[in-house]
Amino acid sequence: MIYKANFKNYLFVLLTISIFLSCNQSQKTEVIIQGNIVNPMGNKIQLVGPGEMEDGTLSLDFQRETNIDENGNFIDTLNLKSSGYFFFIHGRERTQLFLEPGNKLTINLDSRKFDESITFSGDGSENNTYLKKRFLYQENNGVNVIELSKLESKEYLNQIDSLKQWELNFLKENQNISDNFLNIEKKNTEYKFLQAIERYPLYHEFYAKKQAVFDESFMSPLNSIDYTNQDDYILFPDFKNLVMSYYQKIFNKSDNLKEDLRKLNLSKSTIIKRDLVNQGVYLLSAGNDKNKNLYEILIDLAKEFEPTGIDSLTISKLTDKFNVLRNLEKGMKSPVFNNYENFNGKRTSLSDLKGKYVYIDVWATWCGPCIREIPSLKLIEKKYEGKNIHFVSISIDERNRPRYNYDAWRKMIVEKELTGIQLFADNAFNSKFTKAYGIDSIPRFLLIDPEGNIVSGNAPRPSDPKLVELFNSLGI
Repeated sequence: MIYKANFKNYLFVLLTISIFLSCNQSQKTEVIIQGNIVNPMGNKIQLVGPGEMEDGTLSLDFQRETNIDENGNFIDTLNLKSSGYFFFIHGRERTQLFLEPGNKLTINLDSRKFDESITFSGDGSENNTYLKKRFLYQENNGVNVIELSKLESKEYLNQIDSLKQWELNFLKENQNISDNFLNIEKKNTEYKFLQAIERYPLYHEFYAKKQAVFDESFMSPLNSIDYTNQDDYILFPDFKNLVMSYYQKIFNKSDNLKEDLRKLNLSKSTIIKRDLVNQGVYLLSAGNDKNKNLYEILIDLAKEFEPTGIDSLTISKLTDKFNVLRNLEKGMKSPVFNNYENFNGKRTSLSDLKGKYVYIDVWATWCGPCIREIPSLKLIEKKYEGKNIHFVSISIDERNRPRYNYDAWRKMIVEKELTGIQLFADNAFNSKFTKAYGIDSIPRFLLIDPEGNIVSGNAPRPSDPKLVELFNSLGI
């Protein structure tokens, strides 16, 4: 996931614009979206977001395209059972819309000045005008997330509380918005605040390069959260992030997964269970001694909604990956790569490196977290220069991809003065080596011993002090 120091859409949020629904019901389900675009970029607009449709079904991946005529006009009709937030997308630009059943919203804009020129009229215009005003203010008054995350816990808490109060005050100043929208925004603001608290230890350690220090009261606001609340999970993306982070910590740290997940198993949170099973494909990893227990738990969760047939593919993926990982235990023979293109124009195979340890960085030019590890990797390579270890970076960029491709790989090596053995695998996650290691997310680091056996199929990152501890324990 990629984070930036200044955000366009919200003073604090580190991800993307929030999209959520309300649970208010309405007899009117028809929503009309119409308008005109000056200087259109292409001939389509798109609406994206979750939505409960008129027939009662819930689509969490609702997408709809509408044509723009030769005069720049467009019109579309949706049937929504509940109100919610959507992305309105045209070309490479987007804005956030709040739609309520019965709205007839007119949108006019000039694509060359998208954010500044967009105007709303008709039913629902007040809510959407509010969103535009907030966006423009935040765009010009962004928060430096890096510096915010470096703060000590008390000052950090003061800062995020100030951001929360600003949000609430901004809402209070816009009294012409609907009561439904007002109530949703208040609750969403609270979840943003809670997510900021939950993320602090990780972000502080990453940006300040030291562990966060805080007392018990710092995390106490999280104690009242019901992590099986499916209604809020559907409505609020920030709450969804809190839930997924909570259960991922259980998966990573628990010594008794069945007991710790008991409440979830007894709940009716079918959508949460389904998402956990989907995430489970990524939680399973080479060298994880909890793989078997985790796999069995995820399969048990999946069986509760397996009869629908919706998740049969995910269950199959879980099983396939688990079977792959069973052959990647410490001490087993490592999968190999053969004749990968070297940056210097030659070919390199894993067998060429036999006789020394091999630390492998699987990365790509489009991967922000991969790139953030580069300075630490260069320091490690310098520290162990001349030692009994090869450092290999394998790019899984695709050769002919429009932007992040073979040429981008070569350019980044030069620009960032990358060292070590630089190899190009091609085919992204479908390359033979990544599939053999069950790699479906990056960055991923591997450590192989001088005889070609696995030391770790998920080794510490260069920025993690545990990597040096591992090297030292092996006498490297």
